[in-house]
Amino acid sequence: MKKFLAVLLALAMVLAFAACGNSSAPASSGSSSSGSSSSSSSSSSSSSAAPSSGNESAGTIKIGVFEAMTGGNASAGELEYEGMSLGNYARPTVTIDGKTYDVELVVSDNKTDTVEAVTAAARLVSEGCVAALGGTGSGLCIAAGPTFLEAKMPIVGTTCTNPLVTLDNPYYFRMCYTDASQGSILANYAKQTWGANNAAVITDVTDTYCIGLATYFKEAMGEDNIVSEVYFNTGDQDFSGALATTAAANPDCVFSGSQYTEGALMQVQAKSAGYDFKFLGTDGWDTDVLLDIGGSALDGCVFVTFFDYELNADNPKVQEVLALYQEVTGAAPRSSYGAMCMDAYNVLLDAMEACNSTDGETLRDAIAATDKEYATGYYKFDENGDADVDTCYLRSCKDGKFVGGGSVKMH
Repeated sequence: MKKFLAVLLALAMVLAFAACGNSSAPASSGSSSSGSSSSSSSSSSSSSAAPSSGNESAGTIKIGVFEAMTGGNASAGELEYEGMSLGNYARPTVTIDGKTYDVELVVSDNKTDTVEAVTAAARLVSEGCVAALGGTGSGLCIAAGPTFLEAKMPIVGTTCTNPLVTLDNPYYFRMCYTDASQGSILANYAKQTWGANNAAVITDVTDTYCIGLATYFKEAMGEDNIVSEVYFNTGDQDFSGALATTAAANPDCVFSGSQYTEGALMQVQAKSAGYDFKFLGTDGWDTDVLLDIGGSALDGCVFVTFFDYELNADNPKVQEVLALYQEVTGAAPRSSYGAMCMDAYNVLLDAMEACNSTDGETLRDAIAATDKEYATGYYKFDENGDADVDTCYLRSCKDGKFVGGGSVKMH
C-alpha cells in the first residue's frame, strides 16, 4: 500500500508541473464557473483516469483531502488517504447535469499541527476544490472548521470524533460516532465484561481528542470511581512515573487517552515493569503502527473502532471493498479507516449527482439529505451533521495481532 501511495504522490507532482489549466464543473445546474488553473506539487494528487463511460471528459472537479500526512498522526492520515484514493480509483468520474467530469483528489497536509491545519484548509479553498474529505485528529478539524465554513465548502469528516467538530458548523459532516458514545461504550465494557468497579486514567493533555475522550469515559465510569488520573504530553516517551502512580492506586482497569504511538509505548513499558493492567484505548489505536511498536505487550487491550470486516463479510458491499483492496494493494485493509473513507468519498459524489451541482450551499443541502446504505453502514445525518451510527465495534490484540472484539448496538 505504501508503494501505491508513493505512486499516487509521484503522479501528483508530474501533473502539477504539467498542468496548464482545468475546466470546472458547473457551480449550479445549467451554469458554469472557472476553476483553479494549477495545483501545488506538494499538495495535489489525481487518479488522472478517463471517464468510465468512455465519453470525453467535460472537465475536472477537485475534491480536497484534509489529512495529517506528516507529524504524529501521519500513520492514521495515510490510512484515511488510502481509502479515499481507492474510492477515486474505483469511481474516477462524476456525472453532473448529463456531463461527465474527472474527479481529482487534492491533498493538503495539515502536518498534525493546529496552526498548519488552518493553512491546509485555506490551501484547498485557493486550489479551487468544491468540497473536501477528512480527517484524522479532532483538534485539527476543529481548527480548520471556520475556514471551510467561511468558504462554504462542504467537508465530510471521517474519524474526527470530538462533538465540537460539527457543532455550529453546517458545512462539516461526520461519518463516525462521537467521543461521547465511545467513552460510554468503553466504560460499560469495563464494567460488564471485566467486572471493573473503578479505573485509572492516563491522558494526553495536549491533544483535544484525547481530552474529550477521557472526559466522557470518566463521566460514564463515574467520577467517584476514578482512582487515579495522570497526564502526559504528545511526544512523551517515558511513562514510568505515570505508570508507577497508576499502579499505586491498584485500578481494575486503565483508560489510556492517547494516540497510537504513546498508547503502544505505555503498554510496552507497563509490561516491562511488571504491571498487569487491563488497558482500554481509543479509535486512534486502529493502525498497524500500534502493533509495530507494541507487539505482544498489547495483548488483552481493548479499543473502539469504526468497522469490522469479518463481522460484515457477508455484505456484498463489503466484499467489493475487500476485493478492491486485494486488487490494488495485494492485501486486506489495514484498519477500519479505509472502508469508511471510501464511503465518505462516495457520499460526496452521490450528493453531487443528486443535486446536479458543485455550488457549496446546494451541495451542502444534498449531503445533509443523504439517506443510503454504504459498505460500513446506513448513513443519514442529523441536524448537527453527525451520522446516525447504530453500531460500534471493539478490537483487541492477541499474540501481537489485531483480533475482533465484537460489536455494540448503540440504539
